[in-house]
Formats: sequence, structure tokens, C-alpha cells
Amino acid sequence: MRAAASFVVPIIVPVFLFLACEQVSEPVKRLTATKIKDILESPRRYENREVTVYGTVTNGVSLLVIKYFEIEDDTGAIKVVTNRLLPSRGEKLRVTGRIMSIEIGTQRRLVIREKSHVPGKGEKG
Repeated sequence: MRAAASFVVPIIVPVFLFLACEQVSEPVKRLTATKIKDILESPRRYENREVTVYGTVTNGVSLLVIKYFEIEDDTGAIKVVTNRLLPSRGEKLRVTGRIMSIEIGTQRRLVIREKSHVPGKGEKG
């Protein structure tokens, strides 16, 4: 019996810890995410760097060659370019990606090129 327990415990404990980490609460996701305001106010600091933001999807657009959605937190909003299925409006997401600058004439827009996204609590993945 002890041999079985010593074999099963090292397997079950890491699996349990992994599942517990996947269920991180919304306040923790907010605290560990970069504030969108910080990105928009200091673009050179974040350009070509990987960041994680957490917020609510406010809009989504699919054009012929590009898909993007806008995510908003308590401090601002930023567009996220994606190759994945567009999330639903109102969905809470934790998005990780690289900050990119798109310049057209004198206009500069900062976007996140999505690497991955994780649905918020109680939402579909």
C-alpha cells in the first residue's frame, strides 16, 4: 500500500497544483497584468516587448487580411491583432503578445500581436 501511495502522490500533487493555477481569480489576473495606460503613455518602453494585459473585449473586426479586437481595462484600451477566432464582445480575456507600432503618415497606433489568450473566470476557452 505504501509503495502505491509513494508512486501516486508525486503524480497527483503536481497535477492538482497545475489545475489550481489555471483557476487564478480575476483580482490576481488584474494585478499581474500590465496596465494599458502604461503601454500607451510609454510606448518606447514596451515596443517589441512581450506583455500581458487583462480586460474586457469591446469590439472585434475581421477584414480581408487582418483580424483584430479591442480590449479595455480600467485604464485604457488597445487593439489586439490575432490569427485566432475573434472573441465575443464583453468577454474577459488575459492576452499575451508583443507590442508593435503601426505608423501611417503622421499617425502612430500601438497594437498587441497576440501570442495567446486565456478566458476570464466562468467563460469559454
